[in-house]
Amino acid sequence: MAFVIALLPLTAQAQEISIKSFVGEVYIEGVPYEQVIRFDARTAAPILLEMMADPAEEANLPNIVVTLGMLGDDRAVEPLIRFIETSSSREALSRAQYVARTSAVISLGYIVNKAGNKQALEYLMQSVQPQVWRGRQVTWISPFHSDPNDRNAYLSKMAILGLGLTGAPEAAETLRSLQMPASTEDDRVFRDKVAPVVEEALRANETIGRIGLVEYYRVGNSR
Repeated sequence: MAFVIALLPLTAQAQEISIKSFVGEVYIEGVPYEQVIRFDARTAAPILLEMMADPAEEANLPNIVVTLGMLGDDRAVEPLIRFIETSSSREALSRAQYVARTSAVISLGYIVNKAGNKQALEYLMQSVQPQVWRGRQVTWISPFHSDPNDRNAYLSKMAILGLGLTGAPEAAETLRSLQMPASTEDDRVFRDKVAPVVEEALRANETIGRIGLVEYYRVGNSR
């Protein structure tokens, strides 16, 4: 009897306890994708969105935003974009806040992969240009970059990695455009700096588009 009960779906209350416990763990090698996709996104995503807005969950924010992305629920797109761009504090972000905001950019790539969300895809494709972040009037202060231009360049690097996770052909086109000759000196410097990241993202995009994220992580973890 106990064996049969263990196979039954988790109740909503059990799901809530389980997802909260999951994002409260420490993952040395990153949030495990194969475990996240076992959760029911319809139940887990609203819980995580509430947690993301709760100041008491600050320490867990990086895991929360990554898990939200991996769940692939469309409802997370707009809250994640608002989270990436806005901050009410005039002081430098805490390390957890900073890691969460930059990780949220990558998380949009997971949502594109699973849900095909066009808003998230367009956002990422636009985000590979550092000057776009100035236009969005991102004002939060990085604890690791004294110059906002360095912060913007790092956010664009995260967008490049996010496009790799999508497996989408449109994303690959945007990535390849970053390998073309630059039109300005600033753009040339940026493209030279992120060239290895672009190559990595293109390889990931092609592989994920061909075999899917589950197999991509399975093969990667078996090496």
